[in-house]
Amino acid sequence: MSDSVKTHTMSTTKTKTKNKTKAKGYRATMSDVHTWFGLLLGWLLFTIFMMGTVSYFNNELTVWMQPDIPAVSQKLQSVQSHKPQNAASTVDKPEPFSVAIAHLQATQANTKNWFITTGPSSTSNDQRLHITASTEDERLQYQFDTQTQTRYTPRDTAGGNFFYRMHFDLHYMSVIWARIIVGIASMMMLIAIITGIIVHKKIFTDFFTFRWGKGQRSWLDAHNAFSVLPLPFHIMITFTGIITLITLYMPWGGMIANINTQQFFEEIYSYRAADATELQPALMVNVSPLLATTRADWQTLNPNYAITSVSINHPNTDHSMIIIDGRADRQISTIGVFRIYNGQTGETLKQSEPPPLAVTTQTVMIGLHAGRFADYWLRGLYFLLGAAGCGMIATGLVMWTVKRRRQLLDMNKPYVGFWLVEKLNIATLAGLPLAMVGFLWLNRLLPLEMTGRAKWEVDGFFMIWAGSFVLTLLCSSRHAWRILLSLVTLSLLFTPLLNSLTTERGFVKSLVNQDILFISFDVVFFVLALLFAYITYTASFKKRSPKQNKKSDNKPINHHSEPQTRSQ
Repeated sequence: MSDSVKTHTMSTTKTKTKNKTKAKGYRATMSDVHTWFGLLLGWLLFTIFMMGTVSYFNNELTVWMQPDIPAVSQKLQSVQSHKPQNAASTVDKPEPFSVAIAHLQATQANTKNWFITTGPSSTSNDQRLHITASTEDERLQYQFDTQTQTRYTPRDTAGGNFFYRMHFDLHYMSVIWARIIVGIASMMMLIAIITGIIVHKKIFTDFFTFRWGKGQRSWLDAHNAFSVLPLPFHIMITFTGIITLITLYMPWGGMIANINTQQFFEEIYSYRAADATELQPALMVNVSPLLATTRADWQTLNPNYAITSVSINHPNTDHSMIIIDGRADRQISTIGVFRIYNGQTGETLKQSEPPPLAVTTQTVMIGLHAGRFADYWLRGLYFLLGAAGCGMIATGLVMWTVKRRRQLLDMNKPYVGFWLVEKLNIATLAGLPLAMVGFLWLNRLLPLEMTGRAKWEVDGFFMIWAGSFVLTLLCSSRHAWRILLSLVTLSLLFTPLLNSLTTERGFVKSLVNQDILFISFDVVFFVLALLFAYITYTASFKKRSPKQNKKSDNKPINHHSEPQTRSQ
């Protein structure tokens, strides 16, 4: 064999060997997918997870944001204290919905629609009902105590419902486009979770090992800790979140089957629009017997069924329609039962039938995602697991910058991609919590008679968040972390004090009145303040010893270390 042939053969062999060495394995490819799918929409995912986590207590948060309405327990104690000692304990209580309808007949007889519903996590036996009386031009909303015949008009507030809607509708944009964007982010999240499982061969072993002060290694350990134990929850919550809006993302089945969407929804759900135009005054049937009959029929099927809402379209007219909805206590599926009556004759116009299995499956997944079936303890667990999801995303985002910081040629002149990721990390991971607490402060500080008060709460939330981003642009990253995290800590710490100064339901008075909800919120604010104080100290103030810096494979999150040249 000639020398030229030998040389060519050796060169070809070396090239093949080199190419073979450079070829990425399956796990390395999955690592890239995990990194980039988690990073590109990581800030949106953190926002979605944070808002969703808080939304497990959105009804309770709304009650906290309406402190001028006394707790039901206070009224019950007041009523019981004024009862005669010889009062019979077996006297039947009046049906709450019947009392509310009688109240509406006396005060709002000519409105377009009455909607009466039970309060958060309650049944039809509760005395406090939420009433909405709608006309062509406005909606009057208030709470009505059926035992004391007292009407409470809450302050204008976006309440916890803002976080709930922000979770999947975002804000300042079309709802349809917002849900499409959230769906894409959720799908990327699911892919990131699956690839993360593939990438980490020793993920369960590493979960039991946490190395402090080791730079990138410590952030990876924290990322594993927030990921492994709640892993079933992360998969469930992400997958069910996608299924929640699956008909929006995959509408072709219904289109091919030529399903009439309006008719389909009227078969499954009770909603009927109050859209009649030519109306004549007419007497309305007594609703109380209809309520009793409906409840008895439902409880024959399931003793746990209770009436949850009553809606009356065009009351006291010839087009009046009575819609009664119910649901079993602690029911996972979000779909309930309903019955619709003619408001003049009391004739049954429509009643719910068992939904198709596909619809039942979807509504069960929605119920698992929303957690409305759960009691306080289980929702508390949902909250902690959701918080772990926030920690998983946050540590993943920070780890991206920690891993690449050492590769910077000049720490004072990072490349655009690194600079942008770091600034977005600070504005989201520290700025969003600050905006959320600021939203609660605005609820207490804005004048009660302010026009558009609820809108100003929401606008103020985004102003604070935008201000956090501007701060990150004006300050160094280390100072931006320090300032924003410190502000979050202080605002959480002083929220109970602000509540005491601006309401009659401060911590001391809540203890005296056994107002469990307000006591719980004050305790949670204090615990969160301690948590953010620790995060602030470790991320911004704690200095590492020279020994730690020498052993660490990567630079710490603060920028105390000197610039280093890129490794060859």
